[in-house]
Amino acid sequence: MFSQYAKRVYDVIRERGELPLDEIKTLGGFGREEKNKFGSALTELQMRLYVTICGTRRKINAHGEEYGWDSTTFCTTERFWDNTDVFARAAMLEKAGAYEHIRERALKLNPAADEKKIRRFAYGR
Repeated sequence: MFSQYAKRVYDVIRERGELPLDEIKTLGGFGREEKNKFGSALTELQMRLYVTICGTRRKINAHGEEYGWDSTTFCTTERFWDNTDVFARAAMLEKAGAYEHIRERALKLNPAADEKKIRRFAYGR
């Protein structure tokens, strides 16, 4: 299926929902010596569509205050699309229907999204 490092990352994300990168590393027990393994695991999961970027979040200090730069957050693909059988349903879609689902989701996330950019994102050109 996937590497042991990818499984560690996936399990943390699946159990917690949506997490910023730094929290995934901490909760997954990745130390400095495993930096490359962590990066490879996250890339592996994204390439196989198990996880996806779903936003950004700022870090929170001990006093509950936000600080620093935004950190990329990740979630499972099913959570992102609000659908547990997203892959089975996607396999049944025709090309035009798939595009419309992607377009609707993009506009839900960003109502001001440019139609040309949505098309480029969906079709990869």
